[in-house]
Amino acid sequence: MSFLMDTEFNPLFHHSSIPLFQIPSILPSFLFRNAMLTQFIKTPLSELQTEAFRLRKLHFGKELTFSIPGTVSYHDHTHPSPKDCFAAISVTGSHCALRCGHCKGKLLESMIPAEDPQTLLQIVEELQSNGALGILISGGADKDGGVPLEKFIPVIKTIKEKNPQFKVICHTGLIQKERAKELKEAKVDQILIDLIGDNDTIREVYRLDRRVEDYEETLLMLKEMGHRLAPHIIIGHHFGEIRGEWRALEIITRVGVETIVLVILKPLMGKDRSRTPTPEETSKILAIARILNPATPIRMGCIRPAHPSKPEIERGAIDSGVNTIAYPLQGTIDYAKEIGLETRFIEMCCSLIEP
Repeated sequence: MSFLMDTEFNPLFHHSSIPLFQIPSILPSFLFRNAMLTQFIKTPLSELQTEAFRLRKLHFGKELTFSIPGTVSYHDHTHPSPKDCFAAISVTGSHCALRCGHCKGKLLESMIPAEDPQTLLQIVEELQSNGALGILISGGADKDGGVPLEKFIPVIKTIKEKNPQFKVICHTGLIQKERAKELKEAKVDQILIDLIGDNDTIREVYRLDRRVEDYEETLLMLKEMGHRLAPHIIIGHHFGEIRGEWRALEIITRVGVETIVLVILKPLMGKDRSRTPTPEETSKILAIARILNPATPIRMGCIRPAHPSKPEIERGAIDSGVNTIAYPLQGTIDYAKEIGLETRFIEMCCSLIEP
């Protein structure tokens, strides 16, 4: 194939050396982006990974970080991770009003419950006394798709005033502008939000009467307010199918964020019939994310399935140009060293790691 790209019209793709087709510059920018994305999706994975890894080395050098925040017990041959170095706290305990099809509240069970502000403060003080570096504040969603953080914001502000170096990041879901402003005034370090790119997924998985535009508008509002953003794309969000990931990636690329986190659907035990995304599907999304965002840190987050393909998924993530992998397998660490990358372990949530 031999294609030509109009890089002057769309600087989004200026750094990419993958040859693409020429599109008249009279097209609206969103159509141009979608056309480029469509062509990337059709490109063989090996070509995408070659370009993605080149861009990764160009902008970030040889360093690959491994995030081990301590939300679970983890050991490699040389680096044991202390528990709760960076703890995840649920302000709703195990309760979630939506009981979304991809989680059903199971992810909340691994978090420390803190259902009132005083409990949150006590837990943080205990964590700090044991050397914790920060916390993720999350919880189950309410019927409107947001995490009910309102009554906890004064305590968050107190925590940050007492110890500005102690990191506080919040998983908000769909958040109102007033709450977002209060979190900004409380000096939270970062906002995490799952970016959903398919209306059927919102309705059938989240059981929520919202649209993709609601998530896009929330991300834009948070960006305009000056929050540091780490949107998450869940690969295989629609019961393992690849549906809204590409639209979510296009939105995130267009808005511009500090870091992009990708996680992989983790099928629930029992009667869950969700398929596991293949290593090729996962690698292609990661590689295209890198090509679209050459200078933005890209992380493979904590959530991914304990599946026989997990080693291949993690190696594929490295080949696709990610900056960080959370809780890597030992074989993944070895592979990174074999191909000449310089590895570093960091006891911090992956979204906060500086390049």
